[in-house]
Formats: sequence, C-alpha cells, structure tokens
Amino acid sequence: MPSMPDAVTEAEIEKAEELRGRGELTTSLGMSRAMLERTTDCATRMRLLFNVVICSAQLELTDITNQAMAELDTMPDPDFCRACANMDRAYAEDQLGRPANALAILDAIIDAGYFEPENCRTQRYQLFLFKGQALISLRRPADALESLDKAHALYPSPDSTQSEDQRRIFGWVEPSIQINRANCLFSFDRFEEAFQAAAEVLRWTDGDLATFARQYMAECRLAQGRVSEALEIYADLKKRLPCRLVDEARVEKEITNCMDYLEKRGCTTKPS
Repeated sequence: MPSMPDAVTEAEIEKAEELRGRGELTTSLGMSRAMLERTTDCATRMRLLFNVVICSAQLELTDITNQAMAELDTMPDPDFCRACANMDRAYAEDQLGRPANALAILDAIIDAGYFEPENCRTQRYQLFLFKGQALISLRRPADALESLDKAHALYPSPDSTQSEDQRRIFGWVEPSIQINRANCLFSFDRFEEAFQAAAEVLRWTDGDLATFARQYMAECRLAQGRVSEALEIYADLKKRLPCRLVDEARVEKEITNCMDYLEKRGCTTKPS
C-alpha cells in the first residue's frame, strides 16, 4: 500500500496507547496492528510496533511479539530499537508477575549503555521508572526509591523539552514515578513525603492514577493521626469510584473507621 502522510493520525495512535494504559490490551493491540496495515512511515511504524510489543507481551502472544521485534531489527539503529522493545518487554514481565525477569532485562539494558547519550533522556526516564516498579514488586523499597529518584531527576524544565512527543512521554511517566515514590516512602513511615509525592500526581492527571493517589493521601493523613483530613480526602475519593486501581471495600472500611473514631471523640463534623 502506498504511504500517505495522513494514513495514520496522532490521535489514533494516542487512542491506542490510552486504551493500553487503561488495561484494554486486546483492543489496543488490534488497533495498532490495523494501523500498521495503513502506513509505511518508519517513525510511525516504530511507535506502533512498540505498542504491539507491550500489549502482545502482556497477553503472552509470543508469535506477535516476536514478529514485531523482528521488524524492529530492520529499522535504522536496530540495537537502539531492540533495547526500547526489550524495555517494553520488561514492563510486561513485571505486569505478568515476573519482576525478577523484568529486572534482569532492565539491568542488561543499563549495563549495555544504550540510553546513555543525552538524546536518549526519555528512554532513561522510562527505564528507571520500570526498574523502580520491578524492585517494588520484589519488595526492595530502598532500591526502588533510588531508581525512582534517578528517574525524577531527569525531568526537564518545561522549556527544555525537545519535542511534543518528549513532552507527552514525560507527561505520563512523571505521575507514575510519583505514585511509586509514594508507595516506597509510605513503607518507610515517611508519611508527609509520601503525601506530597501522591499529591504531585494530581498536578499531572485527573484519571484513575489521580484517584489512586487520593487513597495514598488519605492513608498518609490517617497514619499521621489527622483523621478529619483523611476523611475529607476519602469522601472526595469515594465520588470518583469505581476505579480499577482502588479497592472499594478497603475505602469503605477506612471511611467507617474514621467516622467511628471521630464519633467516639465527640466530633460531629461530617465530610463535605
């Protein structure tokens, strides 16, 4: 099929990536594979292939993953493309409950130095996030926090991002970094820092991750004994349910505990 400049639009690609982020992997995969039939543009195909790798790896569709990886090997700078694809496979390994596999893949990428050049800053940014997530899954919060802090330190000033694509990537990675930092900090009883990390998520998104961040914020305030504040946050959180990241039963239990605590102390203030 002849290549057409507008054969695949940015909005279509972003929609597929958004669906993947919401866990709708089969739909996202189908959309990306269909778009690959409509374009021969190298940069567009590369981005679609990365999405195919992430989705198919998590769905354990090995043949599709291998086909995508094989095409990436034919792209300009195949070592870089394979490193990016392997980073995506590492993310999938962690999502499938195999964080040790994910960590081994990520450490191999780091050791090879594929993403050391300054123009690979966005890739390093994601790499350290994924490593932090794998380390959290392995219950190594100190190491995870170190990796996440390395990722956060790479965040550029708004006027130093090099492209719209770079801004888009930093825009979704940063809240993921912060919610994972909140997780680690909470595990060390560093509740105020965990609260601030979770609150930072709200600056970037108002989706499911922001709802999940509110749960961390409420639990931090509860751990600090600031029960009235926790209850206000829980009340706001409850309005946003259902959310795939939040256990509603846990939220309801904590709301009940907060109200019982305040009632026993004669506080009649109700959450707004």
